[in-house]
Amino acid sequence: MAWRSSGTNNAEMVDKLKRYGVISNDHVEGGFRRVDRKFFVPRGNENIAHSDQPLKEGNIHISAPHIYGSAIEALDLAPNSSTSFLNIGCGTGYISCIVAEILGPNSLNYGVELHDDVIHHCKASIAKWKSNVVDDDGSISTIRFMDKTADIKLIKGNGLNIIESKGESVAGFDRIYIGAAVDKQALANITKLLSPGGILVGPVDDELVKIMRVGKLSPELEKDAASDSRLVDKEFTSQILSGVRFAPLVTLPSLTTTIPSSVWNPSIQRSYPPDFQQASMELLMCSNSCINQPPPRQPRPDELFNAAAMLPRALWVEILSYTHRKWFEPEQNETEYLKRRLREEKAKAAQAERSRKEADERCLALERECALSRLLARRWQSRLNALLSQQDQQGDDGQRSELFDGGARGINLDNRSTLSGLRLMLQQISGGHGEDEESVSVDEGARDEREVEEMDEEVDESEEEHYVEDEDDLLDLLADENESDAEEMASDAEGDTIPNEAVASVDENDSVVMEDVSNSIGKGYRSIDQPRTISVSSDDL
Repeated sequence: MAWRSSGTNNAEMVDKLKRYGVISNDHVEGGFRRVDRKFFVPRGNENIAHSDQPLKEGNIHISAPHIYGSAIEALDLAPNSSTSFLNIGCGTGYISCIVAEILGPNSLNYGVELHDDVIHHCKASIAKWKSNVVDDDGSISTIRFMDKTADIKLIKGNGLNIIESKGESVAGFDRIYIGAAVDKQALANITKLLSPGGILVGPVDDELVKIMRVGKLSPELEKDAASDSRLVDKEFTSQILSGVRFAPLVTLPSLTTTIPSSVWNPSIQRSYPPDFQQASMELLMCSNSCINQPPPRQPRPDELFNAAAMLPRALWVEILSYTHRKWFEPEQNETEYLKRRLREEKAKAAQAERSRKEADERCLALERECALSRLLARRWQSRLNALLSQQDQQGDDGQRSELFDGGARGINLDNRSTLSGLRLMLQQISGGHGEDEESVSVDEGARDEREVEEMDEEVDESEEEHYVEDEDDLLDLLADENESDAEEMASDAEGDTIPNEAVASVDENDSVVMEDVSNSIGKGYRSIDQPRTISVSSDDL
């Protein structure tokens, strides 16, 4: 739940984000755990780094953890993929690092920030988080990590003035996050940077929204989209996630910003989408081939040619360097995209249904155990009441009485305070069914014999009503138990080595009661941490 996910350290903060349902995806949880928020907060706020609140100092601002959790969950990131990510108003770089951890080394990660002091803080924060080398090239800083974490490119510029027709924007970005509030007019320009099927998450006015690009309009429809909003609605779908309050994205200075495109070469082949990797690999393999490839019909000798050798490998490498990441991906129309989304949603629904059934099974098992424990506690509470009443009648002569009826010997208790405390504990376990009873105090001197009898009569009457309703339920519970479980419990009981003095006695209803367990522990036959198996019959309950 929002604003309740504070912790004393990063692990505790993430635990609460998960407990309150802010994050549910295991990969998102792993990203938050591997990136500690304390490295990214403004200087002087390290002691409250894991509080669920936004922190601000000058131009440096970091949102509350639950906002980042909701946003990253909505981005629907695919782990270890070649997804391209753009963070507009990247600020401290906290969310960029989490996304880099989730997407893996084959992804592209860009951040656009306008203020120099924020960029400096971002570089310093990332350096404290993980060792890296920074390559500065004018307004572009590339952060290269020593491990397999994807590089992060920081670009000084204005996120509201990113050129759509140059650089990486031509291919579009698979995921976009906006770190400051924008109005609907500015949002329309930013959504053009999305690739078909891409997702954008960010604050629009006072709402955190999720926008998906269904498909790309044809050039003819793009001209009409400016005047007809219905065409834009066909291209994008939007969803309101929550209400938020963000500072607006700065509009001045109005710097024209170009996201640099990655220039393909064989060394970065893995960072490109699967379609591009397959197509480029086939081209390069053909360029090294020396096999004659004949046309379908039987060619004449002068028609034989080597198709693979028509262009050398070096030329193919040069040609591919001019292509972008989406070059070999087939264009999908709206119908094809919706079919793919439908398959994805069906898979997610099936997974959710399986998780729901597993949760229901666990819940049912816990309910059965709870019902059994309550009924056992009521039975033991009734027998304790009988024992207390018997001791009141006999007086405080230190005589030991048996805890259970039917000739079975029980646990020896020497003082009434122990019995009273045990009785109160059983009343709590049994769900507070003895609400009308008077509590038994440790000081028994203030209660006379008549009060004891009246209390016990009330307890017996109330418990008799519960047993009429509950014993049938317990019989049903016991009848539903598998015979294999009963055999397993019996085998465990037989396997324990217990001396003759601690052998359990069996009454006429075959109800087994453990006798003098403390003696067997004292003689070293059973460790205090070892489980003890108790067989319970329906008559005993």
